[in-house]
Amino acid sequence: MLGDPSQTAQGLASGGLLQMFRDGPGVKRSLKLGLAMRFQVTVGDVQIGLWRSCRGLRADFKPEVVRVTGDHVGQYHLPGQVSYGPIVLERAVHRESSAQLQQWLVDVLRSWQDGTGDDTRTTARITLLDADGAAVHSWLLYGVRPSSWTGPDLSADTNQVAVERLELVHEGFFPDLQARAETASLSSSTLGSVAFSYNPAKMNITRSSRASQLVGRGSNVELRADTALRVMAGEVLLVGAGVAQDVQKLIAFSGEPAPDGQGRGADPSKLPELTFTWGKLSMAVKLCTLNVNLTRFDGDGLPVRAQATLDLIVYEGDIFPKGKAVPAPTRSVHTDPAQWRQRAAASGIDDPMRAQAKGVAAGTRR
Repeated sequence: MLGDPSQTAQGLASGGLLQMFRDGPGVKRSLKLGLAMRFQVTVGDVQIGLWRSCRGLRADFKPEVVRVTGDHVGQYHLPGQVSYGPIVLERAVHRESSAQLQQWLVDVLRSWQDGTGDDTRTTARITLLDADGAAVHSWLLYGVRPSSWTGPDLSADTNQVAVERLELVHEGFFPDLQARAETASLSSSTLGSVAFSYNPAKMNITRSSRASQLVGRGSNVELRADTALRVMAGEVLLVGAGVAQDVQKLIAFSGEPAPDGQGRGADPSKLPELTFTWGKLSMAVKLCTLNVNLTRFDGDGLPVRAQATLDLIVYEGDIFPKGKAVPAPTRSVHTDPAQWRQRAAASGIDDPMRAQAKGVAAGTRR
């Protein structure tokens, strides 16, 4: 256990850290400190050589700020969406290591070209070492993909070592938090099911409280105010080799087109009955509007990525499952334990160690 931090810092500055290196590799050191100059980086099972520097290991928690009307001297913070910065690796160009890196990049690009890159994920591990070369700590990065590669700047006016730079993006390095949310799906008992690769970013619920009324009339068409309960699920992503089949199912879910001259859309009563499921959320819906953007194709012209927006009508039951009402948790604020005497005095307790339970008769007090 370390003593006074200031004394520890003075000891290291006065030669303690230097003495650690002078002890030699055969001496067992009590301070297992990670050295910034000693680290290892591996990507999956591929050896891509050694690196001179590694930067960008960070997590931004980005809490959402809530400001309350009338409270002008403070603000509140709610949990936000965690994001992770890119990992930047640099090293001198080496004959073998640089060739290994180029081959790994070629393999990654091939998976992107044949449409399998969306489903292919790898990991990377950054290991920090001490003066003896023993591991002090390591970070396992999930969902690693190359973001950019930069070659050396070449010039006849300098004699510096040529340096290459690799930038990696990842999905996080907290191992206990890698379980993903359950996948949403839209299914029919007769037409099949579509499981979305990524859940919708937002879901909007709309409903008109006014009774149905005529708001317009055209050629054999009457437009009325929409009193149905509608759920808009936007930015639903489909990725992988089965995107074309999933889009065909979504088109079938939207019903048969109306014959010419008999309206601009299908009769809602004749739309296929569907079930929108997301974990404990299950709704009986009909797909009244479908919008699909095909955003990526493979070399054969087949779609491998699509973004869909679903306008659903809830025709039966509730949106959320019924259950016992759960009271909202009280907001807890952690304060400095050293202020217990001041808080006891403010609460009318003369001695917190002699506090009595409420309701005890005064005559029993000792």
